[in-house]
Amino acid sequence: MTELLDSLAANVRRLRDMHGLSLSQLGERSGVAKGTLFKVERGQTNPNLETLQAIAQTFEVHVTQLLAPPEAPAVEIVLDGEGEEITDEAAVGHVLRRQLVRAGTVEIHSKTFHDGKVQLSVSHGPGAREHVFIRTGSIRLGPLGHQVLVHAGAYVTYAADETHRWQAEGGDCTLWIVHTFPRTTALKEVPPAETD
Repeated sequence: MTELLDSLAANVRRLRDMHGLSLSQLGERSGVAKGTLFKVERGQTNPNLETLQAIAQTFEVHVTQLLAPPEAPAVEIVLDGEGEEITDEAAVGHVLRRQLVRAGTVEIHSKTFHDGKVQLSVSHGPGAREHVFIRTGSIRLGPLGHQVLVHAGAYVTYAADETHRWQAEGGDCTLWIVHTFPRTTALKEVPPAETD
């Protein structure tokens, strides 16, 4: 089901961009609520057939075209600042690519960590791993109790199945992170943390 929702999300975004429509404009033309369209474009809802037909009619395509995996171009480019935003107080970042592969999922993030700010990342699940390429600056990173200080040009990798910490030192630090998640981790939801 997730692959269908991902295809639907990508196709609706692509068609809306091609037609130069905002979510509000698509909502007005299709009769589908803007909030529903927002969730559709993020793969966060399972729309009914009426909703799919309304969207398809607006773009003058068949419903099956909305659900078909989009054709990948021969060359894909993601420009600086593009991608799904993952910005918080400690860092500015974007997911550059998320790709399902036979063994699991790979995500590529571009991030800038702000000098002195600490970011703690919880476990990404059993078998998860992070591969970090430092582009500029210096950062202390790694699993709690095993952090290392690395500088521009370094490559670091570690198991991301436990809490890990990030802190830029001596200025902001820009880097790329390649997350790898085994198939079992990619398809399971992480249970909520227990509270006392």
